[in-house]
Amino acid sequence: MKNTGRTRSYPVVQMLTKTLYLAIPVVILFVVVSWFSFSEIRKQNNLALKSSVNIYQNELEHKLSAIEHFVQWTVVHDPILDAFDESGHMGDFRDASNELRLRVSDMQYSTGSEYMYFFYWDEKDIFFNASDLKVNYETYKKIKERIKSDVGTNYTWEPCMIGDNAFLYYSITYEHRIFSCVVSMEDILSPLSSINLGEQGSIQALSADGDVFYRTGEGPGGFRGNFYNRLIFPGAEADLPFTLAIDSLALGNYGRLFFLQFIVFLAALMLCFIMGGYVLVSYRKVILPIKIFSKSLSEIDSLKDTEGLVLTDSRVQELNQINDQFKNLIHEITRLRIDVYEAELDNNKFMIHFLQQQIKPHFYLNCLTTIDSMVSLGDMDAAKKMLMFTSRYFRYLFQVNNNFVPLINELAHVEDYLSIQNMRLSRPTQYETDLPKDCNQLSIPPLLLITFVENSVKHATPPEGESLKISIRAKKLLDAEDGAGDILEIVISDNGQGFDPQILNKIKNGEDIVSEDGSHIGITNCIKRLSLLYNNSFELIADNTEEHGARITLRIPVKV
Repeated sequence: MKNTGRTRSYPVVQMLTKTLYLAIPVVILFVVVSWFSFSEIRKQNNLALKSSVNIYQNELEHKLSAIEHFVQWTVVHDPILDAFDESGHMGDFRDASNELRLRVSDMQYSTGSEYMYFFYWDEKDIFFNASDLKVNYETYKKIKERIKSDVGTNYTWEPCMIGDNAFLYYSITYEHRIFSCVVSMEDILSPLSSINLGEQGSIQALSADGDVFYRTGEGPGGFRGNFYNRLIFPGAEADLPFTLAIDSLALGNYGRLFFLQFIVFLAALMLCFIMGGYVLVSYRKVILPIKIFSKSLSEIDSLKDTEGLVLTDSRVQELNQINDQFKNLIHEITRLRIDVYEAELDNNKFMIHFLQQQIKPHFYLNCLTTIDSMVSLGDMDAAKKMLMFTSRYFRYLFQVNNNFVPLINELAHVEDYLSIQNMRLSRPTQYETDLPKDCNQLSIPPLLLITFVENSVKHATPPEGESLKISIRAKKLLDAEDGAGDILEIVISDNGQGFDPQILNKIKNGEDIVSEDGSHIGITNCIKRLSLLYNNSFELIADNTEEHGARITLRIPVKV
């Protein structure tokens, strides 16, 4: 069989296509989220950097302000420096310088030892350092030259270059005495060294003119410069003598986390594409041949000849090996299915025949005994009637070889049975039927109604002073305009004491109601016959009427 479905679009292909289409908005969404994450991380990093620098500027401003006050008060008001006078001598100068060093040492305890203090008295050309030196001797000589050249000039904090080094310089001159404070920019900016600015991050100190007079590194350049941003911290806003320009990595401490997130996404995306390719290859190499195999199996029932059956192509070796074995299996299953079906059909026919035969002998002996009694008593007219009813009754039994008979024939058989019973028993039985004309030729199983009528005659006890009344009504319940699915409803009722509640419960639950003495075997066999003939597409309802009589409602498919 030639496979014509290989080029059609299967659901797996559609799913792969949808997956690829879905990947596009996912990638776009990731780019948007990544950009938002990048911007947010950059913003947070800048805020953290600004917060750190602001704290640093505030602390530095307090230190510089404290040093200004200390230098001004010392050179103007401190009596220690009064020793530097024309009337003084070297011993007084030495004691005053030592006392000044002690005062400066106390000041350095609160502001830091990196601030260097120098004193110069131009009248006697006395110059000495009032604190420990933090520079080499060559730089010390240049600082000394700068201070001597500034005699008579007052300086606020200002950046300056002394030699090759950048310093902050502050100096006050009062009555030929100069007191100065010098600190290197390296020491000034050292608190900011703990901030992670990135490998190429840098800090630049700018003068009031905007010139760079100190920097901690070369700063970012080239392509990597795109990942750095510059923040400006004006000195005027912080009351500092210099402006800071900081080049820091945009992502700061969160950079690794961001790039790790990006790499994980790329790895997941690559894995998705790899898995998609693997699924596509698996579909073409495995799933498609199996789908062809499944489709071929689904078409087996429609094939009259399975000799030319081809279940799959040659792309999967294992499926090719199944082809011949499966065709042989189909032949064997077909043969066994026919055998089982025929055996089951024979068994059902035997069961139906057996159940019918259980019904036929039920009334034989009693009828013959009654006729014999009538003849013995000389009541020949009654014997003739009894013989006529009995012969018709037996003739119907012996002629019923089919599974279905017309409903009107079955009702005539019930009338013969009741006529026989009325002649046998001392009590008369009243019988009425309601059979529409359109129900006369509808078919029902033979000897079906007689089972329930016989049960009423044997077990029903009418109220005192009344005779037994049996009613049979039939009608067709329409289910569709063309008659397909119509139901025949037959209701058999009497005016006896009704069913026992235990019997009703067993019938409702589908349990066997045959007792030890064999009573109700007819109803049990009737239910079995209906199951065999209608395959459970029937309904049998047993209940009691409001007058406590027994009622059987039977609904079976209409069969003409």
